[in-house]
Parts: sequence; C-alpha cells; structure tokens
Amino acid sequence: MFSSQAQLKKRTPENGTDRENYLSLLVDEYINTNSLDAKCQVLANLANFAYDPINYVYIRDVGVLDIFIHVLKNEQNDKLINFAASGICNLCIDPDNVEYFLNHDALKPITKLLKSTQNDTVADAVTICIYLFNSHAKTAISTPEVVQDMHNLKNSNNTIVSNLASIFLDDVSKNN
Repeated sequence: MFSSQAQLKKRTPENGTDRENYLSLLVDEYINTNSLDAKCQVLANLANFAYDPINYVYIRDVGVLDIFIHVLKNEQNDKLINFAASGICNLCIDPDNVEYFLNHDALKPITKLLKSTQNDTVADAVTICIYLFNSHAKTAISTPEVVQDMHNLKNSNNTIVSNLASIFLDDVSKNN
C-alpha cells in the first residue's frame, strides 16, 4: 500500500525514527556488517522500502541506489543479487531513478541478469527492462543483445519469465 506524508507521520511514534533516518541506519548497517545473513536481511528491507514511491527521494538521498548498483556490479551471492534486482525493479517506475541508473552505468549489470540461473532474478531483470523500455531509456535498453536475450527467454520453461519476455518483445515490435 502506498503511503502519504500524513500516514507516515501518524505511524511514526513521537520519539521514533523518521523514514529517512531509518533508511540511513539500514544503509549504515549494510555497509558496516560482515554478516552475509545481515546483509541479505537489510537488502531485502531496502528492496521492500523501494516499493512505495513516497520513499524514492529518501532512497536516493541516503545512497540505496548506489548499494543496489554496487551489488549488481560486484557481488556473487545469488540472494544479494536477487534483493538488489528486486529493489531496482521497484524503483524503475520513477523517471529520476531511471536517470540515476543510466548515469551510473547500471544497464550493463542489469542486462547481465537476463542470463542468471535464478528465475526470480531473471523475472526481475526482464521486468526492469520492460519498465526501462517504457521510459526515456527506450533506446538504451532495446539493444540487439537484449532483444536476442529476450527471444531466448521467451522459450524459457519458467512461465513467468517466458511471459515477461513476450511482453518486452511485444513492446519492442509495437515501437519499431
């Protein structure tokens, strides 16, 4: 459920931590912990916060986008990658976030996820590509390589992945 500023204020105790500070604490915890389980839990929480557009400014301000991009570029752990992909997927409906991803070279690691062996991650990656194609990033995401990957994914045994790839390809064919 999407929130309003009034709802956030009402749900925050008088002496409680506001949303931006809480997100900042999560970012600090992610950066400073050495525990993989803690990193996974924090990244999952950050991806969940990315679901609500009211959080987008806070997410950008405290560096969550940078963490998601860093994970895609540098991590090998499938869980971390999946949580980062989910977070990016949740954020791609916002033009400012799309611009941030474009300016921080996130397209290559996003499209690399199309070759993942994890169906949930692939589904998120295809969904990100759909959102990007339907944004001002259309030409950046509709490269021949991505279109070919989508043709391959259209034949996936995973129905969700196959259907999402078909949606992307339909969008591309309608715009050519």
